[in-house]
Amino acid sequence: MNKIEHIGIAVNNLEAAGSLYEKLLNTAVYKIEEVASEGVKTAFLQSGPNKVELLEATGEDSPIAKFIAKKGEGIHHIAFEVDDIKAEMARLKSEGFVLLSDEPKRGADRKLVCFLHPKRTNGVLIELCQCNAFPGKARTRELSKAEQLNLFQFRNKLIIPDDLAAYFMLNDSEIDDYNQDMFIFYKFDEFKSVEEEVGDFGGVPDFRNIINTLPQHQDCFIFADYSITVSVFAIRLCEEKSEINEIYSILGDQYKIVAKSFSEFIALYKEDFSKVLL
Repeated sequence: MNKIEHIGIAVNNLEAAGSLYEKLLNTAVYKIEEVASEGVKTAFLQSGPNKVELLEATGEDSPIAKFIAKKGEGIHHIAFEVDDIKAEMARLKSEGFVLLSDEPKRGADRKLVCFLHPKRTNGVLIELCQCNAFPGKARTRELSKAEQLNLFQFRNKLIIPDDLAAYFMLNDSEIDDYNQDMFIFYKFDEFKSVEEEVGDFGGVPDFRNIINTLPQHQDCFIFADYSITVSVFAIRLCEEKSEINEIYSILGDQYKIVAKSFSEFIALYKEDFSKVLL
């Protein structure tokens, strides 16, 4: 065995646990993945060379659900990295260890995995994992747009509405087609909170006081700007799915609600974009 690959921790609520461990480790969750065959949703964090895998059951019959029902939340397993999982399984079986499967299974993070029964490992569930064990892109690949959206929602504890999510799934040229007459729409990697985007802008107009005048400004994110008047446009995100996600036209520390959803904003903008200006 090469090293401890990760420590698996069973949790009731992946979102709450992810937030806790982000604070504890001072690092962000870098990946969220569901392994449907095992009835588990996982989140990964890395601190230095060490990784933590948080595991939430997706059904009552999930092994994680049964583990928590019996033992409560806590360390579920310790995973060791191996070069050849089948060879290691054969070696351990010959040494008297009990394997929980005759063949390795596909696990999270593109690994082949096999577990050893804790009755032969002093009560500790041991996982063997062979990294990059089946075809896929390299670990260093960029996240897909869907994965970026999921990670944004996980980190901010806010939901991107379906109409805005569909817009962000467009390719760059399709988003650029929305631009007209100095009106610029943002790609997802440009989607920032009001405070982050303009909170320290002290030019003309002066936006620095908007975080005091706009209620719950931390839930509002900018998706477009109009450079002629130096206006920006922000959407309010909610903790749960909502039919109303107010759109704000912002100029300095002044704002106005111009639509109740991203779709309504786009319809007004296409009809006559002066209707969405402050």
